Amino acid sequence: MKFHRHYACATIVMAVCCLSVQAQDQPVPAAENPQPATGSAGEAAVVDAQAITDFAAALTLAAGVDDPNEPPEVVLDPNDPAAPEAAELAPKSVEDAMDMAAVIALVRQQQVQLAQQQDMLADQSRQLGHLREELDALRQPGMVAGDVQIGGNLDQDSQPITLTDQSAPAEPDDDAAPAGKAQGQQVALAPGEEQTQQELKDQTSDMVATAQADDPTAQILTDFPGAWRLPGTRAALAVGGYVKSTLVYNQDPLEITDRFIVGSIPVDSTIADTVEAQSSITASQSRLNFDLRDPTDVGILRAFIEGDFAGDSNTFRLRHAFGQWSRVLAGQTWSAFVDTKATAEEVDFEGLNGRINVRQSQVRFSPQIGEQYEFQFSLEDPNPQIQNGSGVTRTPDVVMSARVQPNERLHTKVALLGRQIRGQDVVNGLTGNGVEKQYGWGLSVSGRYTTPRIGERDSLLFQLNAGKGIGRYVNDLSSVGNYDGIFNQATGELKLFDVVSGYLSMQHWWSSTSRSNLTLGYVELDNPGFVEGDAYKRTIRASTNLFWTPTPRIDIGVEFLWGRRENENGEQGDASQLQMAARYRFR
Repeated sequence: MKFHRHYACATIVMAVCCLSVQAQDQPVPAAENPQPATGSAGEAAVVDAQAITDFAAALTLAAGVDDPNEPPEVVLDPNDPAAPEAAELAPKSVEDAMDMAAVIALVRQQQVQLAQQQDMLADQSRQLGHLREELDALRQPGMVAGDVQIGGNLDQDSQPITLTDQSAPAEPDDDAAPAGKAQGQQVALAPGEEQTQQELKDQTSDMVATAQADDPTAQILTDFPGAWRLPGTRAALAVGGYVKSTLVYNQDPLEITDRFIVGSIPVDSTIADTVEAQSSITASQSRLNFDLRDPTDVGILRAFIEGDFAGDSNTFRLRHAFGQWSRVLAGQTWSAFVDTKATAEEVDFEGLNGRINVRQSQVRFSPQIGEQYEFQFSLEDPNPQIQNGSGVTRTPDVVMSARVQPNERLHTKVALLGRQIRGQDVVNGLTGNGVEKQYGWGLSVSGRYTTPRIGERDSLLFQLNAGKGIGRYVNDLSSVGNYDGIFNQATGELKLFDVVSGYLSMQHWWSSTSRSNLTLGYVELDNPGFVEGDAYKRTIRASTNLFWTPTPRIDIGVEFLWGRRENENGEQGDASQLQMAARYRFR
């Protein structure tokens, strides 16, 4: 009997081991839902553990063990011829019954281990579910065949960037349209195609207006097309800019040949007669920018950097580099004194002579009241530019501006500038010890008004500027240089230049893809009485152009420019220039 009991114990142990191995080798299906489902590996482990327990209990009862602490009672049949031998093999002490207790303890230990394995499998299933969600989010920004990648909204509570095709026009019917043209019939647009033409027209207008303003700070933070989600983060990155190639043909000599700086027109007739006019072909005006936005619990954080290749010898030059959170901005970008929404569209890289045009480091706060009113308050880098001396940067320039836009047709901006201009004079080529300071001011009024009576998308742009010591903010004076103030070398006194500038521009659309701009700019200085006769007095600049935009991302333009510079002594010099350019925007 003892031999049979040991044999039963060995059988139970072997059965437990087989069932344990079968439970551990059970494959785990990849579940979409991280919660354990019916028929999962975790439940299979529980069922197997329960089966082991039931099987062990059944074998225990079959072996005649009711209580592991009590020896089993052996009942012998007197009529059985093997009874004497069985009586000799019957257990005589508690130690013989302990073999079954050890087997039961082993079974229970296996059940605990299987329960632990069930918890581990459930955790792995949840982790696989999270990884699958991240992979789906990374695969979501796809490419539409034949179209460009389009982005969607970046909201602080959204995990992936939802992509919707908002810009690519519908593909034309490759069969019907050519057949109609071949037969000389008029091909009518289907309703869907007509809507696509209107969307294409609106998109062209929007992209032209955005390129004309050239203001990355005005972009809506939640609208982020063309962005890529950075793996493992909620942030997204977009790469933008354009490639531009320009041919410049100068009919008269200019100091800088790849743009039209009116202040650099030679006035001396001997220079104009002896210096040969030069032309240039350049791609240095091409731009590249990186835009990073990260939705957080406190709002969308943004970092933007942009540069072109217009530095010396076509080197990379920084244009914008700023961080932005809600209505707060810090870094280098357009001054708050600039009105980017009233910028005339031109081929010339230099731009209008009378325009307020400066990018500099600043800290800006821009509260907005509804959709009609926006205010800007900024502290900006002064960087004074002084003749016969050197500027001293100490007190930041203060700019306050207000924008009023009661509807889409009307836009008006008023800006005030206050600055302290400090400088050290130069005597016999040496910088003096004394520091002079003067206080300057500036006022700018600008706007953009659409003129539907002339054309549906036509507009009139203007700007009028006046101030003392604001030469660095006026485009032409900044390009020529050092027109904030001037030291009187006889007395060492610092005097500021009085400046008046402005422009007027008219934009007319000939069709849904072609347009022209007629622009006139003006700058005048009120020089101190001690300046020399060849000093800058005033400049006039006129231009007209024609742009064609076959697709929203491509601009082809040609422009004719004329300018005149007049000196303090009344001498004048004229120059003209022809420019042609092609630009491709890749975002």
